[in-house]
Amino acid sequence: MTAPQTIIQRLILHDFRNYRHVDLEPSPAVNVLLGRNAQGKTNLLESVLFLGLGKSPRTGRDGELVRWGCRVASAAALVKKRDSTGKLQIVVSVDAPKRITWNDGPLRPRDALGLLTTVSFFPDDLYLVKGGPAQRRRLLDVLLSQADAKYARHLIRYHRILRHRNVQLKALQGRSRGGELLEVWNQQLLEEAVPVMVARARAVHRLAEAAGRVHGAMTEGRERLQLVYKPFFAGDEEQEPDAAWQDPGAVAALFRAALERLERDELRRGVSLAGPQRDDVRFIIDGADARTYASQGQQRTAVLAVKLAELDFLQAETGEHPVLLLDDVLSELDPVRRGFLLETVADHVQTFITTANPEPLSERLMKAARVFRVHQGTVTPA
Repeated sequence: MTAPQTIIQRLILHDFRNYRHVDLEPSPAVNVLLGRNAQGKTNLLESVLFLGLGKSPRTGRDGELVRWGCRVASAAALVKKRDSTGKLQIVVSVDAPKRITWNDGPLRPRDALGLLTTVSFFPDDLYLVKGGPAQRRRLLDVLLSQADAKYARHLIRYHRILRHRNVQLKALQGRSRGGELLEVWNQQLLEEAVPVMVARARAVHRLAEAAGRVHGAMTEGRERLQLVYKPFFAGDEEQEPDAAWQDPGAVAALFRAALERLERDELRRGVSLAGPQRDDVRFIIDGADARTYASQGQQRTAVLAVKLAELDFLQAETGEHPVLLLDDVLSELDPVRRGFLLETVADHVQTFITTANPEPLSERLMKAARVFRVHQGTVTPA
């Protein structure tokens, strides 16, 4: 039996990015947003991510989402879930905090997480393997924050404590020991960091299983993909995941030992060198680090496998398939990978696809999809 879907029944924008007004009724299956570059296709996907995550992946300043010359913008979606249907809305202003509501009732940002779950695949994600660790950490943080509100709370508190600890380190810079002043922050850091790291380790373990199956199917069993969580205290020589990293007590002990070992260097440099802000995830193909040894085609296959594994992860955690957002990535995939992706999500994941050229999309898909033309901030049915 197919699991229920999270479905956007309507998407309504007012003065959001380059849109004065949009009222879109998408298909519960595939939606194609067709238009030339710089017309606003990505802005539409950004509005969905903004509603789902409570923040934009493209800017840290909510005021930048407001259309030029305006002071207030809003994004709203009528969201159908297994147990409820409601209106999720976020109002942002250039000079006031954002307001989030569900059926017109106010929500804190952390309480809105999970109402609209999404998996996004943008062109930059194709460089997930060879890019920096921050990109891979962000993948885990976005995924886990949608699946578990507790994770988001721990992560927010961790980064707040980390900022205070860095201020303290700067004040103590040049000393040989931090003493009790640093120990206060160390204890608080541990309390928030350990749940974050354990959740990451467990998530990578599950993603690795699902991505490995997908990757094996795409390569017809010729290659083996592994994902390896690398906490900041792990040695570079380790390739296989350590089950101890999924155990809170073991992680706390290793974290505490790392704090003691790195204290002198932290005091000398005036910045925290220990913590999940320095974690990474390794992609291993046939025993070799894919960042160094895999071809571009192999790296893209690995990324696609992980994106499909994200869909499975969120479905398992929430009981519903998330919304899938594909921003002009189909033209970057060869026909085999492109076909595998579309066949995998067909009929059970609401999908939004942006493209400047419909050629990469099959005639059958275009006939089944709901197609919209995007032109200079307007959206019309094709």
